[in-house]
Amino acid sequence: MAFCAKCGGALVEGGGFCGTCGVPADTAAQATAGSAQAVAMSSPIANSGLAPRKSKLPGARMVNRLIAVSTVVIALLVGPACNSGSTSKGLIEKTTEKESTKGGKNVAPAQSNPDPGIDLNCVYDHLQNPPESFHYRYKKDATDHVHQEADVTPQTIVGYRIQFDGSQQALHATRSDQQSWQSTLAGLTGISGMSSTVAIVNHSSAMQREPDGGQINGYDTIHYSIDTARFTATERQMLLKPGDFEKGDAWVTSMGCPVKITLDSELHRNDGSLIEKLHYEEAMVKK
Repeated sequence: MAFCAKCGGALVEGGGFCGTCGVPADTAAQATAGSAQAVAMSSPIANSGLAPRKSKLPGARMVNRLIAVSTVVIALLVGPACNSGSTSKGLIEKTTEKESTKGGKNVAPAQSNPDPGIDLNCVYDHLQNPPESFHYRYKKDATDHVHQEADVTPQTIVGYRIQFDGSQQALHATRSDQQSWQSTLAGLTGISGMSSTVAIVNHSSAMQREPDGGQINGYDTIHYSIDTARFTATERQMLLKPGDFEKGDAWVTSMGCPVKITLDSELHRNDGSLIEKLHYEEAMVKK
């Protein structure tokens, strides 16, 4: 009995079409015979010279076997291609790694993000593991006045911190003394004071990229103007109390690392009365 190559249904002898799917019976039978011959020629048994066993499988199972054989062939073809791609990728990554450590220095691969926003974690990373020498300054003019400054190199931190009572605390650390390094980092806590403010405006309608970035403090920068007056009604309701505002500017690298930030704020109670006015400044100046 013959079976349809398309659907596997039995073909009625003398019938002109497959009773299941309607394919012409002659075409279905020829396709089945041709496919079966192709499988026989490509099978290990045929290549070994041994006589193949006659299949007792009905047409539908024969079609499934053909599909399985085709899948194996495709896998054999695609497998080397994937391995080749993985090898190429590995070579690219190794080459990039080699280039990034050229001259014994870790150099981050050039990347560019048209809208990186502000990443304050980058400032902390620069203080904890300085990739270069720079001057760091953070000031907050408010009732809880904060002022820290330091010259930072990969091996030393030398600076000061103004206490709440106006006295000056010296900050000094060397990379070889981890205790002094961590203690000095704890003294440079400016970014913790700005983080809540930046969180309100970062990647919101209050931030607008300006066309005049350029070189600021020795870095190539992206310039954002910040103004919560641009907030949508939903943002204003969720993020600000009545009368609150944040306004200023931020210059960041293409990775979002802030080079200079200036922000003016007003904070109010729920009844609208003024709590305090704030002025923030933060800067990293390449030496």
